[in-house]
Amino acid sequence: MTVLAVGTLVAVLALIGLAIGLVVFLVVIYLLNGVLSPLRAVLREVSDAQTAPMLEHGVRGVDQLEQSQRLAQSVPDLAVAYMQKLGLPVNTEPLGETFPDPSPPQRHGQGAYR
Repeated sequence: MTVLAVGTLVAVLALIGLAIGLVVFLVVIYLLNGVLSPLRAVLREVSDAQTAPMLEHGVRGVDQLEQSQRLAQSVPDLAVAYMQKLGLPVNTEPLGETFPDPSPPQRHGQGAYR
């Protein structure tokens, strides 16, 4: 039977290496937990959203959207009438285009491209 002798310096370096390895292992676990915690929270929210009662019954108030749209469209006309009643100058001309036409301008005297 042979006995392997390990010197003191080699034993101390081995223990230091094990300690550094343990610290690195703990840091990796901490960082991995920092990544997995938000992921778990997102998965929990997704599972809660899939079982939400709103999905079974639908969104409330959708039937009132048409009335809200009609009321919102009548506001400019009412505002113009109110301003005219107050005697304020009102520009009632229709607005121009918001965005210019992206097509290239036609040259005079030319029709379609050849």
